[in-house]
Amino acid sequence: MFFVYFALIITAGLFISVVHPLSLGRIWKLLLTLLILLMAGRLAILREIFGGLGGVECDRRLLLATSFLQNLAIFLFALAILRDLVYVLCLPFHFLAPVKEGALAFRHFLKGAHFTLILVFLSAILSGWSLHEATKIPDVKKSEVVLDKLPPELDGLKVALLADTHISRFYDRDWVNAVVERTNALDPDIILIPGDLVDGETRLRAGDVEPLSRLKSRYGKFFCVGNHEYISRLPDWMPVFQNLGLRNLYNLNVPVNLRGTVLYLAGVTDQAAYSRNLPGPDLRAALKGVPRDAPVILLEHRPSNAKENAQDGRVSLQISGHTHGGLFPILKTITKKANRGYLKGFYEVGSMKLYVHPGTGLWSGMPARILDPSEITLLTLRSPR
Repeated sequence: MFFVYFALIITAGLFISVVHPLSLGRIWKLLLTLLILLMAGRLAILREIFGGLGGVECDRRLLLATSFLQNLAIFLFALAILRDLVYVLCLPFHFLAPVKEGALAFRHFLKGAHFTLILVFLSAILSGWSLHEATKIPDVKKSEVVLDKLPPELDGLKVALLADTHISRFYDRDWVNAVVERTNALDPDIILIPGDLVDGETRLRAGDVEPLSRLKSRYGKFFCVGNHEYISRLPDWMPVFQNLGLRNLYNLNVPVNLRGTVLYLAGVTDQAAYSRNLPGPDLRAALKGVPRDAPVILLEHRPSNAKENAQDGRVSLQISGHTHGGLFPILKTITKKANRGYLKGFYEVGSMKLYVHPGTGLWSGMPARILDPSEITLLTLRSPR
């Protein structure tokens, strides 16, 4: 029902702000409103026809075309709100004699058909740009992080991060191949994936996920589950992940012996498990048997539990995703609040470092990025000594 409410809010807002003021007949206004409803209702319509979360199983070309129209409606809605805000702010000038005539003309221009066309044109540009940024092969971002417990022997360890790939018809085999090639070119020591690898059933994604088997690193590739794994029937995916060579950190830890010392990789499940009667995130179980002075990297899909994970000082670095970096300016504030202040990049949480990955891909239900690029991340771990 959320998708339906979303479409109705967008449609009602654009009818009041954009369609109703136009000098058109009732039939044309009705047709425009219906068109907006179809654009804004993309998720509900595709889901009803093709199945999957947001119609994830329809043809990729249809996904892209409808994504452009949905984005256009969303950006037009946002620009219309901004236009109306300016309109209201100009209202006091209506009563000032020296500028009264100019203020009236400006307010009429804001509500006129010509300015509405400008808004539609700008929305189309933003829609196309955001869709391009969402679907392109991500660039590599390189960063360094100092971990207090990291022994000198592990200084310079290279960790590649892939988050929120959401492999589907939207991010298909060709896209996954390109991501794998770009990641392998970094020659990482370890590959970590903090959840949301896939969207869809195993029988439909088999060919798309196969390139993940060719990911290469010296000491292995590890992941934790995200909320979309549960939506995509996690129990069916568990053997598939194993066959791909991915080690699932399912409320457990793995000691990795390298360079004469040990680094512990731990991971927890996602909160979505509770609604499916599966084990929820359990940090105590994930750290069972880990020495208190050992360096620990924790994978948890959502960053919102970072303060709790940092409380006893056992975790050196938490890697998360889920936020997609906020996607675009208007949504960033909402996303940040929904994730307890964490959006993307590095955070100091007590003695623990937190890195929130902005996503290598994203969910095809909201395929838009503006000033928030996707990335393949290469973290170089540094010892303080």
